[in-house]
Amino acid sequence: MVSGEPDSVRVKAINGQWIVRIVEGGRLAQQVFDIHAQAESFAEEERLRLGLPGEPPTEEAPHMRRGRWAR
Repeated sequence: MVSGEPDSVRVKAINGQWIVRIVEGGRLAQQVFDIHAQAESFAEEERLRLGLPGEPPTEEAPHMRRGRWAR
């Protein structure tokens, strides 16, 4: 339970994966994705379902971009 927190949907990169965190009615749910675009798509569907405004996509960290080396 996340009491007192408003409904929200957020995307965050953690340990090479993308976590979509959904707070609905004080309850927390999380969904894990390996692909950034899939996480963003799922997050947008959840925002629509909950009647929340859209948000710009989360920036992909340089070390998580395919075909590029982290600096």
